[in-house]
Amino acid sequence: MKKIILALIITLMASCSVNSQVKLYLTANGVTKTATLVQNEATAELISLLEKGPLTISMTENGGFEKVGNLPQSLPTSDVRQTAQSGDIMLYIGNVMCIFYGSNTWAYTKLGTLDNMSTAEIKEFLSGNPVEVILSLGDDAGIEEIKASEILTEKVFDLTGNIVRQRPLGKGLYIVEGKKTLIK
Repeated sequence: MKKIILALIITLMASCSVNSQVKLYLTANGVTKTATLVQNEATAELISLLEKGPLTISMTENGGFEKVGNLPQSLPTSDVRQTAQSGDIMLYIGNVMCIFYGSNTWAYTKLGTLDNMSTAEIKEFLSGNPVEVILSLGDDAGIEEIKASEILTEKVFDLTGNIVRQRPLGKGLYIVEGKKTLIK
């Protein structure tokens, strides 16, 4: 059954036009960026995992050219010897996600590419060792949900950068201690 579902996802992805490629949202250090996924069995399985909710991966420095982190399960591989470039997201040995800000030649399964990010921007985005990276299919992965009564003395800003002094906070989206925060 699982193979039939994967085949169906791959077929649907292959039938999509270039303009409707699947986006992966990555949130690190309070910032969310996007990547465009390639169409293969590994990304179909990754999408299936992310449909259940966001995944958090602890990524560490490796070799001065990439950040690496273990996925919660192995994905199907179709490794090809290739040279990864800055911005590439690769799968190594089935369960290690690699995000490159440099270059390396090895046998990888390509997952996708970060959208419109320079090498310097990637290094800044992934700063920290380790860095927690949240993977999701939506851009709300970096939003923390809390109760208004939990925010008493912290500086709070609205989405335009204005300080909010009113307490308790009303329902809405705020920036609290540098993080997107949803008050329900």
